[in-house]
Amino acid sequence: MAKSRKTDILKAAQKRFIRHGLNKTTLEEIARDLRIGKATIYHYFESKDQLFTETVKLEISEYLDQLKICFNNETLPIKERFQEYFLLKMKLGELFPLLFEVIKRTINEFSTDRMVELHLYFLEKEEEVLSLVLESIKKEKQELFDDQFAKVIVAETTGFLLLFSFLKTQNKIDSRFEEKGKEEFLRKFSFTD
Repeated sequence: MAKSRKTDILKAAQKRFIRHGLNKTTLEEIARDLRIGKATIYHYFESKDQLFTETVKLEISEYLDQLKICFNNETLPIKERFQEYFLLKMKLGELFPLLFEVIKRTINEFSTDRMVELHLYFLEKEEEVLSLVLESIKKEKQELFDDQFAKVIVAETTGFLLLFSFLKTQNKIDSRFEEKGKEEFLRKFSFTD
């Protein structure tokens, strides 16, 4: 029951943080949404900041689960798995809006230390998954990947995601931009069968 209550609090907080942001969301509102006392939230979380951190970490975990699904789909060739990864990364803002907001804020230097820590945590976890994927490709195809290759892929896709997001808000891209970006990504890293 305790784990379910904590999950309920995280999900309610996620909705509030997405809709109103960290600063405008109160613990009273989250408690009211769940029909519980604010003290119940404090039983699980020390502060609103800790609740926000755990909510973003929940999104990171959900993203990593999706990432693992992309790469564990052995019915697809490696190239198509990386296409799926690229498309998932491009939908980050839509599927994981709190995580995306943390990334944008840290890149734009409008962030707190906690947001920087969350962004670094996210990058580290994504790199871990990609390192495992690259290790298996290396074994399968006898390819040589530098130990920094996963970092490069994460940096490239994150950079493209932010550029894509910015240009989209400025109405400066057409429907071909994402497809061309995916093709360039796959060509650059030579993910061929």
